[in-house]
Amino acid sequence: MVKLDQTIVIGIGNIFRGDDAVGLVAARRLREMQLPGVQVLELDGDITTLAESWQGASKVIVVDAAASQGVAGTIFRFAAHAEPLPRKLFATCCSCHAFGLAHQIELARTLKQLPPCLIVYGIEGKDFTLGSKLSPQVAEAVPEVIRRVLEEITPV
Repeated sequence: MVKLDQTIVIGIGNIFRGDDAVGLVAARRLREMQLPGVQVLELDGDITTLAESWQGASKVIVVDAAASQGVAGTIFRFAAHAEPLPRKLFATCCSCHAFGLAHQIELARTLKQLPPCLIVYGIEGKDFTLGSKLSPQVAEAVPEVIRRVLEEITPV
């Protein structure tokens, strides 16, 4: 159950598809930190329940793999409550999500179900092959994403 004004971190991905797992890896590491007032969730496969997951939260931070054919390990940050995500970064080509993250957020925007603050971090992936592990570049980006998420949760 989400408490009002709670912060939720949502890691999205598929643990069996290489770099697509990066959101889940980041979420698991953040959960281990047992941050007060922060709920950490994992969504794999079908992310159509995304808007349901953040109901009542004042701040939501989503971490997912990006696939723009750019440099692996590049970190993107978007204030999705203020503007749409670039669909080219969060396409369904690299995962088994029924709809891409950008599509789900725009659906929630249309239905007026966005949280007041929705931050999305995307980490550019390299290898989304079934059975592969995180590529070295993506694995190296995880600690930096976690550092940035922690700054979002507890601004200085």
